[in-house]
This record gives sequence, C-alpha cells and structure tokens, in this order.
Amino acid sequence: MKSLIFFVLLCFAFSSFSCAQTKTQSNSSENVSTNKTEDSTLDQQKAREFSDKVVKALIENQQKELRQMGEQVMRNSVSEKDFKVMLEKVFSTYGKPLEVKFKSDSLGYRVYEDGKRKPVRKFWYSVQTTKNEDGQYLFTEIVPDDESLAFATFAIVTFPQGIPPELK
Repeated sequence: MKSLIFFVLLCFAFSSFSCAQTKTQSNSSENVSTNKTEDSTLDQQKAREFSDKVVKALIENQQKELRQMGEQVMRNSVSEKDFKVMLEKVFSTYGKPLEVKFKSDSLGYRVYEDGKRKPVRKFWYSVQTTKNEDGQYLFTEIVPDDESLAFATFAIVTFPQGIPPELK
C-alpha cells in the first residue's frame, strides 16, 4: 500500500507540471516499429533510443542532464533543487537503479489541461535497484517537445497484486 501511495504521489509530482493525462495502446513486442495512433508521428525507434538515454542518466545519477531531458514545461516549473529532491525520494523508496531490461512499449497520447494533445510512447523496463533485485519496474513516457524528444514523466513502480502479463 505504501508503494502504491508513493507511486501516485510521484506521478502527481511529475505530471502536475504539465497537467496531462496519458492514454495508451500496448505493444509488448520489442520489434514493433510502425504502430501509430491517428494523430501520432512519434517514431518508436527514436523514442526508444531517447528513453534508453533517460534510463542511463538515471542509472548514472546524472541529475542535471536528466532534468534537461524533460519537457520544457517541466524545466520551466521545477527547479534543479526541487528535481533533485524528487529523485532522492524515488531513490530512498525504491533504491537507485543499477540495471534494467526492456519489457514493452505502448503508444498513446497525452491530453493537457488546455486541451492540447501530444503523442506519447511509454516504455517499460524491469529494474534492479540497490534495494531490490527484482519485482520493480521503471517506465518512461517520451513525447515530442518542440523539434526534439523529451520525457513527460518516469517512475519506478511495484505491482503488489501481481505483475501484468505483458511485463513478465
């Protein structure tokens, strides 16, 4: 229960700067490269490469670089100090990520408070941390941001009621 509450608070913290809601369609195969929603042109391969860079920055604890990979709206509303505090809360709860294994991705869109929509790719990884060898998962949500890619959010989560089949 503690993990679920923390996850909700963490997602709120990362999502509140963009006031967005994510809707996705699942793709559990690593080889999916052309699935699109009706308004999406978010390339799976480029988004996956960017997601892997986000994960690498998390593993290497490159906080400044990681913050720069976030959406512009986040960088404008969350200071470096506040971003560091959020990361420390994640690490103190779940441990620092040590190693990941890609599991699946899904394609969808984020709907922002002002009605704007952006395509999003959500990537799931199993993650080994300094606190747990297995049973935890890391996800990233990658969106277009001006002329480049950025993460909209990321989190480490657990599934107390059982791991979804697409992540096993």
